[in-house]
Amino acid sequence: MTAFVARLGTRALAPPEAYSSWGIADYLAAAVPGEADNSRLEELRTRLRGQRRTDPERVLALLAALAGAPMAEVNLARVAREAGIPVTTLPPYVDLLVDLGLIRLLPGATSSVAKRAVARPRVVLADPGLAYRLSGIARAELLEVSGRRRLRPLLLNLVVNQLIDQAGDSSVPYRLSHLRERNGLHVDLLIELDDESLYAVEARTASSFRPHQFRSLEALAARAGARLRAGIVLHTAPRGHVFRPGMWALPLSVLWGSDHSVDLAGGPRRK
Repeated sequence: MTAFVARLGTRALAPPEAYSSWGIADYLAAAVPGEADNSRLEELRTRLRGQRRTDPERVLALLAALAGAPMAEVNLARVAREAGIPVTTLPPYVDLLVDLGLIRLLPGATSSVAKRAVARPRVVLADPGLAYRLSGIARAELLEVSGRRRLRPLLLNLVVNQLIDQAGDSSVPYRLSHLRERNGLHVDLLIELDDESLYAVEARTASSFRPHQFRSLEALAARAGARLRAGIVLHTAPRGHVFRPGMWALPLSVLWGSDHSVDLAGGPRRK
């Protein structure tokens, strides 16, 4: 399957032709592909015991604190308080989680289209099953309409992980970042190409198209001009839609292509 970014802007990904049979439960299964069992936790504890000058229980407490707010910016004071770890000793534990492949850091935007952007990275949970086990969130809650606020960062986490994983095989090189400016403009994800053009992406739980979903993308487009190739809202609706030229709504499942199903035990699979 051709990587998502390589398909953007080609007939391989025309918004009106993009479709999906996935529902909220399917997206949740892909975003959180089952809780980690006790053996996985013990395996992690064993790995941590082999790390010098680290406390395995502190590492797990830190991972649980990060899992409780997926895709949040790294705020050391907040995370230290929730994990019960002195803030002065926290950075090496964060670095360890990155080294172990348990989290990834999505940097703040440095593109010249950004103005007074916040540089703090956002935490991406690389092992969503383990993170979900430690977060304490009830799966049934996420399926309720009232739980969409907590589901959205999990879906964004899924999007970012997929794009990080696809970057190595993509025929189109790209860099990922998030944008939050001190003036209030916020865009979930920027995909910047080598020629400094970019795509801007928002991830939504909505199963229907709404014009307000493009508000931040339109604000960025007014500033970026021709450098913005497209603004894209990824959502749980069954079909794609052209809001206007250069502004698209697409099913989240286009990350994998348009003809696939979901393996409820482990994420997406091709038909």
